[in-house]
Amino acid sequence: MSRITTAHPIKQDLETKYYSLIRATELSIPNELRQSWMSLSIDYADLPGDEYLPNNGKYRFRRYGRFYFVPATEELLRLPHEDYFQDTDINKVTGGIVRKFAPLLDTTFENPFLHELIRFDFRHFPIGEAKRQDAWDVHVHLIRVTANVGENGHPTPEGIHKDGAEFVTVHLAELVNADGGMVSIYDNDKNLLSTHQLHQIMDFYLFNDDMLWHSADPITPKDEKHQAVRS
Repeated sequence: MSRITTAHPIKQDLETKYYSLIRATELSIPNELRQSWMSLSIDYADLPGDEYLPNNGKYRFRRYGRFYFVPATEELLRLPHEDYFQDTDINKVTGGIVRKFAPLLDTTFENPFLHELIRFDFRHFPIGEAKRQDAWDVHVHLIRVTANVGENGHPTPEGIHKDGAEFVTVHLAELVNADGGMVSIYDNDKNLLSTHQLHQIMDFYLFNDDMLWHSADPITPKDEKHQAVRS
């Protein structure tokens, strides 16, 4: 099986400070997965509008799907589509709303790069042997944020929030003509711990959602004649 690898001490970061930032230059992606990565990146062009944005915003597009995963065996199976819900105590803007997002495309569900990316992420979570025997519910969101003159693009219109998962990973898939997008990590008292930006495709960060809060600043176009995009 082809594997994505890194020498970055992700698990150590998650155990000590509950988050880890990894740059694309620290990843080794097998050549046989690169075509699958290109196919996955194309799927971002076919995302319906997010209908649950404040003030009827038109800047975010997304699809959503779930997998069944057992880390010990790396078994990965598609789960039936379902609605998405977050409590108001972790998401003040769209929490408490049953959100009906379009499902991931079949090509996305079947993509070998996405499968290996999920397995790669899990290999670095500080999970004990007992939990590695359990089945995990993996939620996958493909999100594309755009910005134009007069309408900024908000990666997290809910502001400082939690996702309601045990661990969260955010992988940068596309960045075009975009300023902003600064990511902030906070402790459970909402004290700021870290800020960083994702600059290159495949820069990413992971964090323990139970221990931390997070947010991302709006994006704006560098060149006002063209749209900004961040996926």
